[in-house]
Amino acid sequence: MEWSIDHAPIEGRIDATEAILKDSFQRWSLSSPAKPAAFQAKLRRHELAGASLVCTVTGACVEQSPPGHSSFDDEFCLGLQLNLSGRVQLQQWDTPICEGDMFLWRTDQRQDYEVLERTHSVSLMIPWKLMREHLPGRKQPPAACRIDSHTGVGSLLSQHLMGLAKEIGAVPPSAHVALCRMVIGLLDIALPEPESTTRFTTMAALRERALAYIAQHFQEDDLSPARIAAAHGISLRYLHALFAQGDTTVVGHILESRLQACWRTLV
Repeated sequence: MEWSIDHAPIEGRIDATEAILKDSFQRWSLSSPAKPAAFQAKLRRHELAGASLVCTVTGACVEQSPPGHSSFDDEFCLGLQLNLSGRVQLQQWDTPICEGDMFLWRTDQRQDYEVLERTHSVSLMIPWKLMREHLPGRKQPPAACRIDSHTGVGSLLSQHLMGLAKEIGAVPPSAHVALCRMVIGLLDIALPEPESTTRFTTMAALRERALAYIAQHFQEDDLSPARIAAAHGISLRYLHALFAQGDTTVVGHILESRLQACWRTLV
């Protein structure tokens, strides 16, 4: 689904933007310093295996939303948002969200959100019910927070979101579940402590399966990261992300397993 404010009557542009944001995020109340004819807003939304990928371009404005829910029910959503350009200010943080920054927000909490300049962002709206399905060990939803998008797993997560925003239209629906699972797994690890529940995550379980696969096949000459990734139905980048939290790489673990086998043979 694609929408542009250009399709709305000039005097009804704020109301039209509020309506489209409600359909894609939650109920918002907008005000803009610009004249209605000058206000800018565009939105593109794709469904992704129970989640929604939403790309927006918004001109300077003030947005407010009341909490959508008071309890953690199946309608409550988490919004993972990456700012591609522009600056926004959220009331709970002293410094603005700038280009390349990423944060997590929740539809059950009040949002006071000021777009300081024309902003382009991509958001993944994840129902709490869906997150629980992929991360059964997580008993409580994560708190709203800023996520480091420039290093480590946070960098992988931001790159993945940007890739989805660019290529989602060309991705076959059969791959949507795997892509959604990958984002949720990366998000769980990228959350600041103590929010991360790494030992219980899908990624941790996949890492254990990959280690078991290496233990079973390390003596085979054609064992490679690409083969391991294919055997588990994940991308090569995701496989490397599984090992990023450990003390060795995929190739390093294969070599170590072979060396240990040689040592046991010699002694």
